[in-house]
Amino acid sequence: MTAVFLRLLLVIAWLGAACASAPAFADAAPRTMVRAHLEPAGPVVAGSEIKLVVDLLTTTWFTEAPNWPLFTVPDAIVSLPDEQADNLSEDIDGVRWFGVSRAYRIAPQAGKTFDIAPFAITVYPGGTTTPVQVMTPALKLVATLPPGAEGMSTFFPTTRLMATQTIEPSKEHIRVGDSVTRTITQSAAGTESMLIPPVNLSDVDGLKRYAKPPATRNIVQDRVGLVAGERTDSVTYTADHNGRFTLPPVTIEWWNTKTQKKETIALPGMTFSASTAREKPLFEIPVEAMSNGFPHRIIVIHSRQVIVACAVLLAIMLAFWARERVTTFLRRAWQRAIDARKRYLEGEAVAWRRLSDVARQGDWRRIIPALYRWMDRTHEFGHPARLESAVRADDTGVTDLIDAIGAHYAGGVAPELHWKDAETALQRAEKKTRLQHQETQPLPPLNKF
Repeated sequence: MTAVFLRLLLVIAWLGAACASAPAFADAAPRTMVRAHLEPAGPVVAGSEIKLVVDLLTTTWFTEAPNWPLFTVPDAIVSLPDEQADNLSEDIDGVRWFGVSRAYRIAPQAGKTFDIAPFAITVYPGGTTTPVQVMTPALKLVATLPPGAEGMSTFFPTTRLMATQTIEPSKEHIRVGDSVTRTITQSAAGTESMLIPPVNLSDVDGLKRYAKPPATRNIVQDRVGLVAGERTDSVTYTADHNGRFTLPPVTIEWWNTKTQKKETIALPGMTFSASTAREKPLFEIPVEAMSNGFPHRIIVIHSRQVIVACAVLLAIMLAFWARERVTTFLRRAWQRAIDARKRYLEGEAVAWRRLSDVARQGDWRRIIPALYRWMDRTHEFGHPARLESAVRADDTGVTDLIDAIGAHYAGGVAPELHWKDAETALQRAEKKTRLQHQETQPLPPLNKF
């Protein structure tokens, strides 16, 4: 009995030690939820703004602000106003949820049913070290047109619309190589500038067309608020050969919400001709001598023309005498020009401009190759270039960029690139890395006499 009792005590002691050394139960992983709905929910009139309210919820908290993407809907204008998100706190099925809510703005430009496809939003719930991606539900938006607006190419409702046009230069004759710029400005009362549809400034046969980015602005007054929105579209046409060209008239359709009728604004076109510059003949024959039929023709030559003729003849003789040297010089100069252009196109400045262009579009598949191409051109980040070779100096901008690239290659969702911050961080890293290389390079050997 004593031995059995001792064995029982040993088993109880062993179980107590095992329970004491066992880890505590881990907290449950945070849960996330996304909701989305339209305000108003029913059919709306095309051209009016509808809110797409998106709620992001978690059972813990958000350590960072969610990444709100900007999506597209065909035949509609989508925007995300720069407004502060609303905080949420709700009890759902006995569980406490916390989150934020923001509202997109959608302005349908046609009468039909719009499919709003699901889009991904990255959130950062507390209690986990990795971000979570949630998908919004698919929604449908029904937009209708009022009677009489069915045939409009773009339905744009407003209380008043004005349009002005400038064509510079306004002359009817230009030289080949000159340009004509056509600018149209629309002003809509009580309407945000982003809702004003663009003007159709199409191509013109025989002219090269260069469109400029549209300029928009909202006119706001104190105690009144939004007064009007303005949109300016501008296109430059260049004539590269002789001919006669016509800028067609422009018709702008809009819906008058006061009269509930379609109205149009007609802007006239312009016709102009382009030709090369004419040169005066070097030798002139008097008209009287030609008309009287004298047996001996008299050609009047001015002293300035004689000097020019002699100079031309001398230049021809010198060119014939030195044709081989001139040909060799021109060939070498042309080759140097080609090499200089090639070095410029493969240089750091062009690579930086390319990086800036693709970075503003936010596509990581194009940003990363452009980034490493620029780093290769700077010769400051090693060969092959590595972003980790940069002198960070506790620079969070470079660190965030390295983490975003790693997330992209790891198959995850890279965060949205804020190019202004990344641009400053890269320039600062290049400068610091270059200074460090200069400090670590050995001094040149002393001259020996």
